[in-house]
Amino acid sequence: MDNLKIGFIGAGGFARHTLYPALHLAPVALQAVCDADEGRRLSAAGKFGTGRSYADWREMCGEEDIEALIICMGPDARQGLVKDALAAGYHVFTPKPPAPSLADTIELAEAAEAAGKTMMVNFQRRFSVGARQAKAISETPEFGGLSQIFCSFCSGKYGSVHHYLLDFAIHHFDLIRRLAGEPKTIASFGNERHGQGSFAVSMEFENGAVGLMQLNSQRLWRRNYDRIEMTGHESYIVLDGLWTISHYTAGGNTFTENYSDERNSELTGDSVSLTEFVRAVREEREPQCSIQDCVKTMRLYDAVLSRRRGLIEIG
Repeated sequence: MDNLKIGFIGAGGFARHTLYPALHLAPVALQAVCDADEGRRLSAAGKFGTGRSYADWREMCGEEDIEALIICMGPDARQGLVKDALAAGYHVFTPKPPAPSLADTIELAEAAEAAGKTMMVNFQRRFSVGARQAKAISETPEFGGLSQIFCSFCSGKYGSVHHYLLDFAIHHFDLIRRLAGEPKTIASFGNERHGQGSFAVSMEFENGAVGLMQLNSQRLWRRNYDRIEMTGHESYIVLDGLWTISHYTAGGNTFTENYSDERNSELTGDSVSLTEFVRAVREEREPQCSIQDCVKTMRLYDAVLSRRRGLIEIG
């Protein structure tokens, strides 16, 4: 598979901490970097790429041989840029969340469809080593089919309840769909105190499984945030963090090594996600976490954000 020739728009701290290091573990060739800040773009281009950098993305695309763009900035700032990039004929890869709102996500899905280009969102948690192992175990005949899933994803203080759900909890709206299937009906309850939010979300899935999500921004930072429990038949999985997994069975238990809080692009899933993007482009197929798929994740987010009490039909 030929390396995908990419241009990278954005050279801030988040990009340099997550996606730039992942480039070396994925089949991509970084052609050039674009950022309005000269110091940041020169540094990123020199450390991770060819050394070529630009202040204007259109100039970069005009001068360089580029097939796809990684656009790493906040969802509000990149919305128009993503639409322009798709219309200009480039495949696009962005960090989560897909867009500022459900309506904006639908807009991007329609733009990608009209342009005939691939757009993928980096929901890296579904590609993390622990989540991939849990998914594989749950699909074995011995597991007996998923009957129940529990997800807890809690953080420290956020600027607003909306920001917490869109920037943080959005990971688990995607991840629960990946691990348990599509939700059919949910019951969502919300509680706000001191500007922070707590949510209890019950779900019934299309495959008959049931689930519960515990979400809040009223705990502490620098603690393990992810905890997922998946129950089959006389078998269950406990996933702590992104890469510590325990599998309990009647015949014997299995445990994987705990890598602590080490950030590594293969453990966290960033490089695996980026590789999936490249393969989908080369194979001319829809990738996992395509913008079209993300519309379903954002429908779940939008339902919980509304904090309506009672049953909510998702489909």
